[in-house]
Amino acid sequence: MAKSKIFVIGMMLVLFAGSAWAQFIPDPDVGPKIRDARQNITLTGKIAYAQELGGYFLQADRAGNKVILNQNPEVLREIAQSRREVKVQCRVNPVDIYARHIFIEKIDGQPYRGSTAPLVRPPTKLTPWF
Repeated sequence: MAKSKIFVIGMMLVLFAGSAWAQFIPDPDVGPKIRDARQNITLTGKIAYAQELGGYFLQADRAGNKVILNQNPEVLREIAQSRREVKVQCRVNPVDIYARHIFIEKIDGQPYRGSTAPLVRPPTKLTPWF
């Protein structure tokens, strides 16, 4: 009886530890998100990086954090390290109430190109038997 309890507890720990160490991958659904971003907006904020939020994102004061769908790590890293405010002309999905994702077209009036998708956690199985 005690051995079976220890075994069950050990299996639960292994499952939880595996999900905590999950790697982040590029978002496989980035294509439809970019296609749905049709409404033009202009935001002012700072570029920052957090892996948990998808990589690079825009910290806009009133609008909140916006994940960048078309990331260019070299350009965005330089802006993030300078910690300066930038004016971003971008597109959002007009149906998404919170507009969590943006597709950047210009930064401070300069054309911007990026091709790296934001990061997401891959779907995980709840149990190893399914």
